[in-house]
Amino acid sequence: MRPLLTDLYELTMAEVYLRSGMDGWAVFEMNVRPHRYRNVLVSAGVLAAAKEITELRFDEEDISYLRSLGKFSEEFLEYLRGFRFDGDVYAIPDGRVFFPGEPVMVVETSRIKGQILETMLLNRVAYQVNSASKALRIYHAAKGRMLLEFGARRGADEMAAVNVSRATYIAGWAGTSNLEAGKLYGIPVYGTMAHAFVQTYRTEFEAFLEFAKAYPESAIFLVDTYDTFAGIETAVEVILHLRDKLKLKGIRIDSGDLVELSRYARRRLKEAGLEDVVIVLSGDLNEWRIRDIVDRGEADAFGVGSEVAIPSDKPVLGAIYKLVEDEAGFKHKFSKGKVVIGGAKRVYRFYDGRGKILRDVVAHRSESYGGEPLLVQVVKGGEYVFEEDDLKSARERFLRDFSSVPEEYLNLDEEVDVAVEFSPKLKFG
Repeated sequence: MRPLLTDLYELTMAEVYLRSGMDGWAVFEMNVRPHRYRNVLVSAGVLAAAKEITELRFDEEDISYLRSLGKFSEEFLEYLRGFRFDGDVYAIPDGRVFFPGEPVMVVETSRIKGQILETMLLNRVAYQVNSASKALRIYHAAKGRMLLEFGARRGADEMAAVNVSRATYIAGWAGTSNLEAGKLYGIPVYGTMAHAFVQTYRTEFEAFLEFAKAYPESAIFLVDTYDTFAGIETAVEVILHLRDKLKLKGIRIDSGDLVELSRYARRRLKEAGLEDVVIVLSGDLNEWRIRDIVDRGEADAFGVGSEVAIPSDKPVLGAIYKLVEDEAGFKHKFSKGKVVIGGAKRVYRFYDGRGKILRDVVAHRSESYGGEPLLVQVVKGGEYVFEEDDLKSARERFLRDFSSVPEEYLNLDEEVDVAVEFSPKLKFG
């Protein structure tokens, strides 16, 4: 986490707080505003962000740059030089399902330290939550088909591309094409071929044949470089030609009417006795197109890139980070359309007899409820204390939580009323 990856006003406000002695205990929370295409959210990136808070430092180069702006006193720059986060952080761990309006992170610390973190935390967390939440919608639409993340070339930068791979894997996807994500996190990596490969050879048959010779156990032929129907026929021809030497993994279709083409491909593969060959579909897929293909077409796997790296339905998540309580009491915000209920919060989940989510209760930290706590302490007195911080655990949390989400909450088209209640103490402050 880079300390200057922040907005100027975070530090100018902090300067004023220091001058006026307004640096007492305060509570800030991050949550997500409701949106019709994000009824259900997935926590992602919060644990790494919490850990980075404990390591945040302003070095001499940072201090020198800030001094050059002529906006900050030496007293404040000295404060930044000695910055060490010594507060507490509560978070909904990566992989857990939560809902709009619920705090995904609560920071309890001094006012200045909590304020300085705002931009950094939103930058670090919001994109990953959006990616994982979009991935959940696609995971639901795919109905058990394999999902592969192909978004590296669409990510905002290299780390955004890696974070998308991580977020989608947490949300139940099978793997990624991104080798850097595979290296860093151990995510399974997958790939097929590009149109340029097919174009490199004199004929489509020759291209498929050479690729199959190199990868006889895992070859997936891209069949839509020229005429897709002919490409399917060529793929079948190559497979039959190498029947005793080749166990073809599959074919991929990346353009055209994917319902019609996939049905044709399935029929021809069956007629050739190639029932084990998988059909992979890609090409600007989202949850709605995948839902249609699942209903009317044929597919064993989907490759999704653009629509999870930069979702067209919600490219920017409505995540906010607000002051909610200090030594003077609750801090409400009443702006039209942007109301924030004050109070340092905790979230408790209750289930029905089928193991489905019955309701979540958002309560004040001083209240006790009998449900399952969603917010857990991850930083205590400036020390990172969460133990189950690994990708496997995050993925397991998602798969468990996804199975508990009521079907009506997974509506892809409409905003739904999820059962989130606020305790009486929060309602009335």
